[in-house]
Amino acid sequence: MHPTTKQELRKIYREKRMLLADDEFHRLNQQLLSRVKQVDFTAFLTVHLFLPIKGNHEPDTYAIATWLRQQYPTIRLALSRSDRTTLSMQHFLWDEKTELNTNDWGIPEPENGIAIPPDEINAVFVPLLAFDRQGHRVGYGKGFYDRFLRVCRPDTAKIGLSLFEPVPEIKDTNAWDIRLDQCITPLSSWNFAG
Repeated sequence: MHPTTKQELRKIYREKRMLLADDEFHRLNQQLLSRVKQVDFTAFLTVHLFLPIKGNHEPDTYAIATWLRQQYPTIRLALSRSDRTTLSMQHFLWDEKTELNTNDWGIPEPENGIAIPPDEINAVFVPLLAFDRQGHRVGYGKGFYDRFLRVCRPDTAKIGLSLFEPVPEIKDTNAWDIRLDQCITPLSSWNFAG
């Protein structure tokens, strides 16, 4: 029997990531970046990224940001700063003047910058621990990204990044969960839109 609940999957996939040897982690990130490079970003003006928590073996979005800046210099990149009291996020443009500080959860966040509203964001790279073949995801459990994605425009592309392939189904999804449009892994690109 495969694990099917968010709590089970959260525990299993956290452990799976932590057990990755450094060379395997590096190889998976190289393959993931190669898959991201196959996405056409020409229609996007503003792309939102999450930055990896050091030591958690999260996808290397710094490499994705570097590639986007080289290949699509007109795209604006954005990052979020979390508000623990409201469980919400503010969004800021990320440029050479942006100062990053690590919050209490180990997430690098912008300390300064130009604030932008969610309706200016065309694509969001969404963090996750696991996802299923229907586009549902398991995050860290605080709901920050579901709240954020709910206030984005309906046509904002929601792109998950995972170092592992999907599970068949997450059983305990609910009305608050926002499905991904796409999830990119080192081996494939899963499309859920339409």
